[in-house]
Amino acid sequence: MPQLCVVAISDRRLMIPPDLLAGPWAAVARAFGAAVERAVAGCAPGSVIVQIREKDLDGGPLLALVRAAQPFAPVMVNDRVDVALAADAHGVHLPERGLSIADARAVAPSLVLGVSRHAAAADTAGADLVQLGSIWPTPSKPGATPLGEAALAARHGRATLVAVGGIDSPERAEAAAAAGADAVAVIRAAWRGASLAPLVAAVEAGRARRFAS
Repeated sequence: MPQLCVVAISDRRLMIPPDLLAGPWAAVARAFGAAVERAVAGCAPGSVIVQIREKDLDGGPLLALVRAAQPFAPVMVNDRVDVALAADAHGVHLPERGLSIADARAVAPSLVLGVSRHAAAADTAGADLVQLGSIWPTPSKPGATPLGEAALAARHGRATLVAVGGIDSPERAEAAAAAGADAVAVIRAAWRGASLAPLVAAVEAGRARRFAS
């Protein structure tokens, strides 16, 4: 199975035409799934994970979006362990103030566990994926001081290190991977209507540069 390169974090307001957002939920879910299908077109299976992060939704609508995305990519559910288990999802992503890794592992031992961290020295013991950032300035974290590429040199045990924040181009993705990231996480860059294949290729190129040095 190809190595993970990109975590595509959902934002249905970027993924679905505005005239559909307020429509019947079945139509919203279909459009959501279609956006995921477009994003992963041309990407090797397993090279992209979709992290569904729709904080305003109740469990039922959230579950519908998870199931709409699952035919096209492995899915991690943000924060909601119950929804991840109900959908038999690939994993769950724990915000920094969410459940502890130990508590999530106790109730969901089969799930891949991702965590968000905003400092290179943060405790990540037991996590499978660590999203570290923001690495560069990003509109989603206005006012936050970026960690910079040097933070990606810190390792987190056997966890996959995912750079997040300001990764809005293949050039940034390659730079993050060359600096030490195993993969990158993107929001805006994931839903511009084009495939994520260029970002996948950029991460692979950056990792090759790092291992060759």
